[in-house]
Amino acid sequence: MVYAVILSAGSGIRFGNKLPKQFSIVNNKTILEYSIENFEKHKLIDKIIIVSNPSFIDKTKEIISKNNFKKIHSIIAGGNTRGESSFLGLNQISKIEKTTNKIKVLIHDSVRPNTNEKIISDIIKELESYKALAPGIKTKDTIYISNKANIISNIPNKNNAYKAQTPQGFDFSTIFNAYNKLENSQKFTFPDDCSVLNFAYPNIEIKIVEGDNKNLKITFPEDLEIFKQFLKQ
Repeated sequence: MVYAVILSAGSGIRFGNKLPKQFSIVNNKTILEYSIENFEKHKLIDKIIIVSNPSFIDKTKEIISKNNFKKIHSIIAGGNTRGESSFLGLNQISKIEKTTNKIKVLIHDSVRPNTNEKIISDIIKELESYKALAPGIKTKDTIYISNKANIISNIPNKNNAYKAQTPQGFDFSTIFNAYNKLENSQKFTFPDDCSVLNFAYPNIEIKIVEGDNKNLKITFPEDLEIFKQFLKQ
């Protein structure tokens, strides 16, 4: 059984719009619709859970109904942080499934609307050998690590540096146990789910699969223009 948990609870403050950015429209479709479609159409995805901004659950339901998506199992209210929303999505799976021993889960940001089929397939395939995976692309830029005073404290080898993407894939029990191991004050502060796992169980290997430069995250209005160009291609 393979679940996709799509995180759509963000408010999109940096985007500067009245609606969260996942509801921005490109070619008569919302960013959320594009993101759901990538998993709805994938033959290896069994069920989808949408973790919604609580203020936009009705709008999310309207979008799903309009598209007649078949794999959506649940639409639930998200939390105040990305980590809390991830945990709520995982907790929903634990309520649905009697046993979670063989459950795989892919956790995805709804504002990455251009995820290709290969990334999803590669992650699901590699979950036969690894308990956690993330797509990443090697950075072409030198990376600086700074201290609080913006003084460079470390310059890692850029050949070993990747820009993280989603979906991130996990053995369900592994990532759910990682969240449950940590105190609430800790587990909802991390930037992504691999960070939670790495902190809770540092000895568990997290495999990087090849990402895609076109798997962009919509953060600013100009990102919509880039996405439009990708669609034209």
